[in-house]
Amino acid sequence: MSQAALLRAIDEAVAAAHRLAVGGVVDQGRLQELVEELTARRTEVAAGHGLDREWAGRTVRAVAQWLPDGELPLLARLGAIVRAAGS
Repeated sequence: MSQAALLRAIDEAVAAAHRLAVGGVVDQGRLQELVEELTARRTEVAAGHGLDREWAGRTVRAVAQWLPDGELPLLARLGAIVRAAGS
């Protein structure tokens, strides 16, 4: 995938995290940490650096541990980042 596709995937994950924050069902501190990390990674990608696919995979696994079962859209968006980073 292109840099633009990776940036879009990150933006969509951030948006999904913000939607969850509004719902108040998820630990707000963890969501905020995730958004901050995604934002930092987005800045790196926008500057022309690659995204560490291993970091992305670890992030998906970590979020899956604390995310309620019914909140799959965020995991799907994080998975899209892993796919975009791998191509």
